Amino acid sequence: MKLDKENTKQILKIVAIAIILLVALFNIKFVWDAGMAFLNIISPFIWGLAIAFILNIFMTLYENKLFKIGQKNNKSNRKNKSDRNVKQVTNQKKSKFDRGFAIILSIITIVAIITIILLLIVPQFIDVIRNLINNIPSYLESLQNLGIEITEKFPETNMFIQNIEIDTEALKNGIINLSKDVLDVTINQISSLISNVINFFIAIIFSVYILLNKEELKKEAKKFVYARIDKEKADYILKVARLARDSFRNFLTGQAKEAVILGSLCAIGMIILNIPYAGPIGALTAITAFIPIVGAFIGGFIGAILIVAVDPIKALIFIIFIIVLQQVEGNLIYPHVVGKNMGLPSIWVLVAITIGGGLFGIMGMIVGLPIVSIIYAITQENTNKKLQEKNLEDKFESQ
Repeated sequence: MKLDKENTKQILKIVAIAIILLVALFNIKFVWDAGMAFLNIISPFIWGLAIAFILNIFMTLYENKLFKIGQKNNKSNRKNKSDRNVKQVTNQKKSKFDRGFAIILSIITIVAIITIILLLIVPQFIDVIRNLINNIPSYLESLQNLGIEITEKFPETNMFIQNIEIDTEALKNGIINLSKDVLDVTINQISSLISNVINFFIAIIFSVYILLNKEELKKEAKKFVYARIDKEKADYILKVARLARDSFRNFLTGQAKEAVILGSLCAIGMIILNIPYAGPIGALTAITAFIPIVGAFIGGFIGAILIVAVDPIKALIFIIFIIVLQQVEGNLIYPHVVGKNMGLPSIWVLVAITIGGGLFGIMGMIVGLPIVSIIYAITQENTNKKLQEKNLEDKFESQ
């Protein structure tokens, strides 16, 4: 290999990268802690991007439905122009007021959905807690009677209890230490809550800024990529970015469909089985269904707590029902509905959830599916391209 200036530069880059990786490997704990600290600092902006992505779905819907009604005639008068040009002109004419109003409507929509769900669930929890408080005297009386029966049947138990010696000083010190620990945990939790509230408002403000300047930020990002990478690679990067956007959007819409189906099936099944709190538990199951596969179990656990205070037998029936429903959801409904919405075969949906959940838990399940969808789409495109180069695509299309 000829050792010219360009090759020397490449070799120095490789050596520098190797040294950095070795230093990071020998100081892995420091690097990990520094990485976690950095992620904690930028977490409001990461959440802001996620919120902006969700709000953008509603915002785009409102913009298309509310602010483009009078533009149908304009489209019909521009037959000689492409749809792409019409779209660009439409975006340019869109005022900041319309965009801001669409964002406000999107926020109101999401808040309204959350409020309706909470109004369905929270009052039932309050009723259960109230019933538990009202029944505490009867529970204590039953416990007392049980204790009396045990001591009458087993007199040695009473003797054992009387012979127990309690170290009052040690008990006192234990209570003091426990009180200090509880106080420390309370202070930390309050501090964490305040920090989370501040970060949440920063995330909301950041997401609104992103949406207000969506077109400008997109343009700046494209300029940044094309200025530093050759055109072919830049085109591919932007293509993958668009694919990622579509995959996550389809994932969210698929999850929403699946949540509605699962919540409806849960409520209908509970009505048929005459299990109480069918509506609230169905709504709760729909919410937890946004966590792939295990969401039904989480909703079922909380629902069982609600039902057991009313009728323990029906709570047991509900647990059996939710296990069966989860099996149907995990093996039939979820792979078909979400996979079809993302253009991903059912088998790959199960693979993505299993691997993602095994590596990174619930977050791995949520993020793993869109990532596998992107990899699958890129692989399919590359495979078809290779087949076309070998003139073999007709062979597989006929099979």
